[in-house]
Parts: sequence; C-alpha cells; structure tokens
Amino acid sequence: MSSPSLGPALERLAQLRSRRPPRVPDLFGQVKEVVVVASSSRGGSSVFMEMLRHSSDLLHFRAEINPFLVMAGLSHPDMGTGSDALDARHLGDLEVLQTEMAQDVGNLRSLEDADQESFARSLTWRLLAQWPCLDVREEEVRECLTQALSRLADEEEGPATPRLQVFHAHFLRAIRRIHPQVNPYFYDLDDALLARQFPDLAVPSGPPSPVVLEEPPFVPIAPWRLASSEEFARPLIIKTPSNAYRLPFLKGLFPKARFRILHLVRNPAAAINGLYDGWRYRGFHSHFLGEALDIRGYSDDRPQDAMWWKYDLPPGWQEWRDRPLEEVCAFQWRSAHQSILEFLGDQDCLRIRFEDLVGPVAKRTDTFVRLCAWLGIPFSSPLRRVVEKGLPPVMATARPRQRRWFERREQIEPLCALPAVKDVAGALGYRDSEEWI
Repeated sequence: MSSPSLGPALERLAQLRSRRPPRVPDLFGQVKEVVVVASSSRGGSSVFMEMLRHSSDLLHFRAEINPFLVMAGLSHPDMGTGSDALDARHLGDLEVLQTEMAQDVGNLRSLEDADQESFARSLTWRLLAQWPCLDVREEEVRECLTQALSRLADEEEGPATPRLQVFHAHFLRAIRRIHPQVNPYFYDLDDALLARQFPDLAVPSGPPSPVVLEEPPFVPIAPWRLASSEEFARPLIIKTPSNAYRLPFLKGLFPKARFRILHLVRNPAAAINGLYDGWRYRGFHSHFLGEALDIRGYSDDRPQDAMWWKYDLPPGWQEWRDRPLEEVCAFQWRSAHQSILEFLGDQDCLRIRFEDLVGPVAKRTDTFVRLCAWLGIPFSSPLRRVVEKGLPPVMATARPRQRRWFERREQIEPLCALPAVKDVAGALGYRDSEEWI
C-alpha cells in the first residue's frame, strides 16, 4: 500500500517560498557558530529548547528541521540510506534547504509585538506543512489571524493558560470553519483547553493526514523576527532528535562555522518509558511504511497506526519491526546515543542531564549558568526568569512526574540490564539505577 504523494503540497510550499526571499542569501556560509542539541527522542529536548528560545543571544528555528529536509529530498526513503542517516555524501544540491532554513532563522516575538503580515505568511507555511493535503491560502489565514487576535483581546482563559496556546485555539477554530479537516487535538496544546474550546470534537485516532511533513503533535507557532546578517555571529541552535544520525551532514552543511555538540542525556528507564507512551499516543507519526508493523503493544493496540513508524528511524530498524514495543523503544534510545558517541571524538561537547533541567530551582540555575558560560552568552533576564519559574509541559503524553517509568518497571528494568543498553547508559553517566527519576 503506497502513501499519497507529497507533490501537490511541495508545489504549494515552493510557490510560498518564491514570495518569501530570505534576508540572508548565503545562510550556510554566513553562520559563524552551530550548536546541535543531540539527544534521543523523549530525552527532554523539546522543553529544553523552549527554555533556550527565551535567549535573544542565540539564533533559533521556529521548530524542528525535519520538514525542510523532506522538502529538499533529504529524508527517508528519498536519500537512499534506508534510515534517517545523512552524511557528507548528501551535501549536493542544497538550494531548497538553504532557502527554507534562511527564511526561518531568528527569535521569538510576543503576540503584542507581532507583524501581522509576516505572522500570516508563517502560519500559512506551517499549516501547509502540518496538513499537506489541504490547499491553504494566505488570504484566508490572514483573516483567521485577525479574528483570533480579536478574540484573544476580548477573552481571558486565566493565568495558568499561556496566551500563545489560547491564541492558537482561537486561530484553529477560525481555520476549521474553512478547513474542517484541521483537528486541534493534533497540536501541542493543553487537553483541558481543547476540551473547553472544542467540546463537540472527538479525540482522533490514526495519523492526521495520509502524508506527513511535520510530525504531530504540531508546534504552536509564535510571532517571529528574522535574523539579519549582522546577527550571524550568534550561535545557531539546532534541535531535532533524528539529527543523532545526521551529525556529519550538519557539520558539512556549515563549512565556515564553529561546530559544537550539546549532548542532552536522560536516564534510559525514563526515556524508554517516554518512547513507549509516545508510540501509543495519538501523535509522533514520522514514516509511512506501506505495510503494517507487527510490534506487540503497538500494532495490535493501534491498528490505525500500524503502517507508521514513530520517532526517529535508526539504521537497522528493519530488524525490529516485529519485536515487542518496549524492545523497539530501548533500541531507539541506545541507537541515538551510540551514534552521537561515535561522532563525538574530539568534538567540542557539553553534556547536560535532563534531570538537572527539571530538578530544584538551584540545580536548574547552576546548570544554565554552566551552559551559558560554555555558549559564551549572558544568563540574561528572560532566560533566567523561565529557568526559575519553569515551563508548562512541552510535547508531553501525560503530566510529568518523577519515576513515572515505575509503572512499567517489570518491562523496563530487564531492558536496562541488557549489555547493549547498560554500556551506553554507563558511557552517559547513568550507572546507579536507584538514582534515576
């Protein structure tokens, strides 16, 4: 069984690209420093990046870079590696990739400070990437944006609900009047907010679309300020868990840049448990395979998803398509970190534990002081505030709590004792499982 073609969506995105010239034509040559956040999936990189986005001393992308790679023909199966792996051999025709990335590099702006024309173009691009079978028009997005901002000004959800989430709920309600296929439950929005705003809408099952450019849960996009050439002395932060298999490619992509690795690690029990939850969740569809997987705990419980591989696609994944789900998750965790460790060698690297980012305030603060010193940036007020206050859950399948993995202890502990997993855990500094949270 074949998936519908991405061709029409890519044509619409190409038309949009032609109307959005990049402010910096030679992005790959102008970037002075690249910092790749290298991690496994469910390693905490999403919440970590949301914290880092509060620093204007860094340059960011709005979300992960996977959609850019798909548009440039640099994703599975187009690039022929049989997995998510990319290396220097794939540094060929990079015009589409460079243009799309150059149109995205910048920093957050507040909703109150939004340039509505620019914001409407960004939202149009994002909707086309999230719903590639829909013909979304910029003029209709502009009208929906106006309606959503007006509703936001008239209505308060309460201090516990971030304004960006409330804005997106209003925006999606307006879009659904034109494109009812858009389902807000595929967005990284609070379920309680969605239940209030869409009381008659059922929680979906199966993928959001027959084809995927951006993996769900979809990112709520904030207003953005594009970087100018003068700002490319700042470090550019890149985060996408699949990049664990693309580090040689990314290093070659920025030939003049200082290239550094920020290795984000998490104890294997918690990460494997997070992957297990995510495979059984309504999102995280990454690769349509054309034939059903036979993964016990996934294919039998979610037959509507059985043709989809979730999260990153490591080399050798084919040998795991008929294994129990917990074993697949352990394979994904160790494969990602093995690939990172093999690349590091004498690379400039800082290793940070996710547990230190969500621990007591003093520990979080010490961790970010060390990180900012390594990055060579100030621990500025906006970043300091979010570190001290904390963030709501990002890309979470359930409310975070310590040792959530204990609910599957009988499944997970034997996996962590396997030599292949235990060796990687030890290399990352996780030797005593009694300390794992």
